[in-house]
Amino acid sequence: MNKIVKLVFIFVIAAAIPFSLHAQNEDDIVRFLQANKTDGGKLITAYINPFIEGFSYALNGGWFHTAKPHKLGGFDINLSLTPVFIPSSQDRFDPSKLNFENIAGFANTTNPGKNAPTIIGPNDRTTYYFNYDLDGDGNTNSPGNIIDPDDSFSGPEGLALRENLKVAPIGAPMLQVGVGLIKGTDVMVRFVPKISVGSTETKLFGLGLRHDIKQHIPGIKMLPFDLSVMAGFTTFEGVTDLSALATEFPPATAGTRQEAIYKFNAYLFEALISKKIAILTVFGGVGFNGVKTTADVQGSYTFFNNTAAEFDLTNPYSATFKNNSMRFDVGFRINLLAFYLYGDYTIQEYSSVTAGLGFTFR
Repeated sequence: MNKIVKLVFIFVIAAAIPFSLHAQNEDDIVRFLQANKTDGGKLITAYINPFIEGFSYALNGGWFHTAKPHKLGGFDINLSLTPVFIPSSQDRFDPSKLNFENIAGFANTTNPGKNAPTIIGPNDRTTYYFNYDLDGDGNTNSPGNIIDPDDSFSGPEGLALRENLKVAPIGAPMLQVGVGLIKGTDVMVRFVPKISVGSTETKLFGLGLRHDIKQHIPGIKMLPFDLSVMAGFTTFEGVTDLSALATEFPPATAGTRQEAIYKFNAYLFEALISKKIAILTVFGGVGFNGVKTTADVQGSYTFFNNTAAEFDLTNPYSATFKNNSMRFDVGFRINLLAFYLYGDYTIQEYSSVTAGLGFTFR
């Protein structure tokens, strides 16, 4: 029973994590930009990359639970959640490998000798030391020779997911509707309506097609299994209002909106097979998924304002992330009259599980 409760807890946390990441740490990543646009951008990318990759693969979960399309006019409605488990190697990153311009070194002040935490990593505080005289006292740091700890700034901590849960899941809840068309074809639509959490708004939409290919292959039409192919596309968009930063990093241009914008475009192509045995359907698949993600910090920001080191940045961060992986799925569905429960395990770059329930007709 304890294992079941823990698994349910993980699923709930996985669903909430994308929004807590936006609400809690979007503001903090702007602190990296105190190093300048180039160095700050490198730090932001290294810090958020595990979340970007994990959430990317989560968006392609839950598309199917059988290879059999609906009959004409048939439909199903299901709700699913796909936690993707991030390996422990992604809990930290090594800033010394980022080839900085303005940073002479760094120190993990919470766990000396350790690397810096990523967004999913531990609650460690990391200090970055400039290679110029920030405080004007005549002392200057250099690589391997940190003589003035005041010429520095602190980066954001991680969210300590693994410490709290023993695993690091990133997940995406999905509401999906499938409708049967002609010639063994389904169209599937998935969505999450606009959700506001604190200063963040997110929304999700996806479209998929599944087609029975067994009907086109001579000699296997009468064999007792279902065979199909499917393609799916999901887009997830989010905007975080960063205006709360104005007291610490005031806009260089009055009236400029400070915000973080991110967009995930995920696609999936997969061949599916399934077999129904009484109330049980077993299914599997092999395919390819990939995601293109853009992340931007927009607006103008003033750093070290009212000091000799003051500087301004406008639209200081823009990055594109691309992830792709082969995937192999195996799962089962339990049919209870018109209702069903299902589970799926996916082997890919970051493995995942999917759990869902729904209602089906025809």
